[in-house]
Amino acid sequence: AQLVVTSFLLGYAIGPLIYGPLANRFGRKKAFYIGIGLSTLGSLFSILSSPFESFDLLILGRALEALGSSVGLVVCLTIINDFYFPEKSRKVISLMTLTFAIVPAIAVALGGVLTNYFGWQSCFYFLLAYGLILIIPAAKMPETLIKKDLSALKLSHLYKNYLAVFKIKKLWAYSMIFGFSTACAYLFAAEGPMIGINELHFAPATYGLLGMIPSLGALMGSLFSAKCASFFSAKKMVMLGFVLELLTSLVILGFFLVGLINLYTLLIPTIVLMMGHAIIMSNASSLAMIQTEDKSHGSSMMNFVSLWMAVLMTFVLGMVQVSSALIMPILFLITLFLMLMTLCWVSYLAGSKEN
Repeated sequence: AQLVVTSFLLGYAIGPLIYGPLANRFGRKKAFYIGIGLSTLGSLFSILSSPFESFDLLILGRALEALGSSVGLVVCLTIINDFYFPEKSRKVISLMTLTFAIVPAIAVALGGVLTNYFGWQSCFYFLLAYGLILIIPAAKMPETLIKKDLSALKLSHLYKNYLAVFKIKKLWAYSMIFGFSTACAYLFAAEGPMIGINELHFAPATYGLLGMIPSLGALMGSLFSAKCASFFSAKKMVMLGFVLELLTSLVILGFFLVGLINLYTLLIPTIVLMMGHAIIMSNASSLAMIQTEDKSHGSSMMNFVSLWMAVLMTFVLGMVQVSSALIMPILFLITLFLMLMTLCWVSYLAGSKEN
């Protein structure tokens, strides 16, 4: 199960590097179509893995699904930054993160119900249909690319553009902060169901529905971030998100250390964790994007860096093979320590520039 998750995350982390050049060469909408096509093909391979009894085909299918689905965040952020000035884009990105409060929660609940009553294969039939339906909203989106870059896919051009954004240290720093926060959300998504189903003995469908509770935090964080975009700087909002995630991790660790592992100590504190994540996501991504004028390659590099942070921490979770629920808050704190080091690096970069 962990390998299936890891293969998806690997594809999801590599994907962003593809769509920046594609969006510059063919347009934002056509990049969407390519991503949807790859994701749909991956769902089909995942479905066929069952009758062919091929685990390798399932892993390939999951990787292709991820490679395709990673188009969403990259191109959406590119379109927003094409269309809005930096201060306005912060508010719009905050509102966009509302989807991260609603859709993943519905997906977890629906996945639990489908698995419980129709088997795991039914999830991929749903994803196949869902991928095809996504063509409709993609077709209705505006094309914000003014002029196509006909050389965008040439190797020399790719090297030049990615090298340029690669050298921007602040883009790296804010992308890593975004990524470490995302890693906490992914760690909960990977380990939370294991605790709920294996230790607390909830049925997958039941946990899937209960798993929607933390999404309330992401919803509140997104709305709060959008509301406060005009009053507080993005840097202050990132620090607030970090504090919320840190306090939540310490509270969960304290509960688990004294043996209080139940539905309330698992899900209720995570509301605050997800609130912090939504605040960091909207503000750190905005801070990363303003570091470069090349919004397409900037978005690709930001998502590549941030998602690799999540992949690495989820991979660590799979490698440690610890059955204790304590591993989740411990990895939260390790991840947040790395985020703190990155925040110190940002302060150092700001100080160096001023000097």
